[in-house]
Amino acid sequence: MIQLKEIKEAFVAPKRNYYLGWAQFGTPYFFPRNFNSTILTTKRLILKSEQELMAFKKRYPYLKADNANFKNLPTVRRAKSWIYKLFGNWYYLEIGKPFAIVRNELGWKDKWNTPRFEWSPAFYIFFFKWQFVIWWTAPDGDNDLYYEMVLWWLKYSNKDLKKAEETWRWQDAHTKKSTWNSKYLKR
Repeated sequence: MIQLKEIKEAFVAPKRNYYLGWAQFGTPYFFPRNFNSTILTTKRLILKSEQELMAFKKRYPYLKADNANFKNLPTVRRAKSWIYKLFGNWYYLEIGKPFAIVRNELGWKDKWNTPRFEWSPAFYIFFFKWQFVIWWTAPDGDNDLYYEMVLWWLKYSNKDLKKAEETWRWQDAHTKKSTWNSKYLKR
């Protein structure tokens, strides 16, 4: 877990951004688990034809048949859900909480022994169809470079700025110069 206090030791602090409005930002890609802005969602499902079903099963033999039977079954189901049959029709029912508070850490992965930025740290409050978000971005907007430099310093250089700059591996494709950006440093 990377704390903003750690980043502020050696780097210019990330810029804070705010959003208040209709829920549109996921955590990081989808809405949080067990969140349903309407508490209860129901939807009539449409069965696939026999030909569509056979083509689907041929293409994706590893998927469960229950999920393959319907044309309009939601792909992302993050709350408690059921599929049921009523009066000869199939329905999808989902129940969730209309309120959620979520804190997201800096999203990154290690790829070939180097850090890769995925998403900015953020704080979310969901309330029915509304959302309040605070997220932190690079001072100049280049999140990839900023957060990868921070991660390189924290995780790969033992918080030694000199070592981080010397061992930084990325170069500009045209100029062949290091992409290490000293304007992000607190000096």
